[in-house]
Formats: sequence, C-alpha cells, structure tokens
Amino acid sequence: MSSVAAPAVQSSRTLIRLRYAAPKILATLIALLLAAVWIGPLALMVVTSIKPNSEFLNGPFALPIAPNLDAYWKVWEGLNFGVLLENSLVYAAIGSALAVGLAVVPAFALSRFDPPGKRYIFALLLTGLMLPQQTVLIPLYDILRWLHLFDTRIGLILIHGVYGMPSQILILRGFMTTIPRDIEKAAQIEGATDFQIFTKVILPLAVPGIVVGYTLNFIAIWKEFVFALVFLNNEAIFPVTVGMLKLNSDRYISAFNLPSAGLVISQIPIAILFIFAYRWISSGNFVGSVKG
Repeated sequence: MSSVAAPAVQSSRTLIRLRYAAPKILATLIALLLAAVWIGPLALMVVTSIKPNSEFLNGPFALPIAPNLDAYWKVWEGLNFGVLLENSLVYAAIGSALAVGLAVVPAFALSRFDPPGKRYIFALLLTGLMLPQQTVLIPLYDILRWLHLFDTRIGLILIHGVYGMPSQILILRGFMTTIPRDIEKAAQIEGATDFQIFTKVILPLAVPGIVVGYTLNFIAIWKEFVFALVFLNNEAIFPVTVGMLKLNSDRYISAFNLPSAGLVISQIPIAILFIFAYRWISSGNFVGSVKG
C-alpha cells in the first residue's frame, strides 16, 4: 500500500511545485522578452557598425563575417568627430551645471518654507515643462539676436540652462522634501542661520538628488537637436546631434555602417557618465543621520 502511495505523493508535490513556479517562469520569460526588445536594436546597431557595407546589404541581421573598425575611422575623420564630442560635452556639462545652480535655491525654498501662494509659485515655475521646444523658438531667437549671442556657444548654454531649470526644481524639491526636518531643527538649536542650514546641511545631503538631476539634464542636452539646429550656423560649434546630419547626405546614405558607428561613438560618454553617477547615487544616502 505504501509503495503505491509514494509515487502519488511525489506526483502531487511536483504539481504543487510547478504551480508555484509557473508565475516565476512566466515573469522570467516576459522579462527576457522585454530585455530583447530593448537590447535588440542596440546590439544590431553595434553589429552593423563593424560590418562592411556589402555584408550589411547581403544580410542586415546576419553576424559579421569579416568585422572591422573601418566605419569608425571614416566617421571620426570625415565628420571631425572629436570636435563634435567636445562641443556636446561643453554644452551638456556647463548647461546642466547652470540648470542645477538656478534650481537649487528655489527647490530649497519650496521644500522648507511656506510663502503665500506657494503652490501657484511652484506651478508657475514648472510651466516650462509643458512648453514644447517649438513654441519658444521665435522668442528665444529674438532674445539671442538682441543679446548678440546668436550662433555662439554661450547663447546655447544659457538656453539649455534656463530650459532645464524647471525639471531640476521638480527633482530637487522632491528630494529635499524627504530630508528629515530633525536635522534642520538640530542645526537651528546650535544657532545656524537659514543660509548655513542650506549650505552646510541640506546641500551635502542633497548631493544624490543633485547628481540625479544633473545626469538627467546632461543626457537631455546631449541628445538635444532642435535648439542647436536653429540657433547655430557655424559648423565648428555644432554638437554631435547636428554634426551627424551629414551622414544623411548623398555621400553617406548608401553606407549603413557609418551612421551606426557614429551612434555608437556618441553614446560612449553617456554610458561613462551613468556608471559614475550610479556610484554616487547608490552611495549617497543619509540613512542613520537621525537617531531615534
């Protein structure tokens, strides 16, 4: 009797295990599918960049038979890619710093004080997030002309800084709101002024939020296209996004590996920035700064 019951018990246990494992298996398959959807185009771009153009025409999705880096050298030399990267780095680095600098004080005030009409002030500052770039092109064009900053690096940096300020206020205000007020009260008991609390307490604790905001704004400026296309005419100060327009000309349009190589090169600085920003974000927390 026991010999007959043992297989039945074992079978029931197997069914129970499968019943509990089925959702996990399904979730894993869905995750793998989503990963393939996101990684697939990136992998295809990298593979295309190292394939001779003749191989791409014979099989766009096939693995390269004779991979090489000729497309990278042609793009680097033909487009003067080093200058394009340098320009984009200047615009993104300084423009993001300007946006964060303009936003940090309003974010602190909106997170710590309650002035009359606080909600309306906050909503007014965030209206920039609701304005598409195309709606502000003409006013910005007129302002740059009036200030004699049209077709200059400084002019484009100022635009990026001001246009990125609303999103930075949103990010920094939300982060500063989560900082425990007990820290601030302790500093006030010690006789610290509001300015000292801001510079010596809030800002050091807000570094992770600042890094997040800076990184997001850096990426937004790095891939920005419309402002640079409209407000710049001098090819010597073009960013990567505008400089790569040459790859759409008749000279390059038949070579599919060249645009792929240009895209791969242009994404390397973003990947490096994300690696460093992730280390800051993961290590910069204030858990345990308040006891009890």
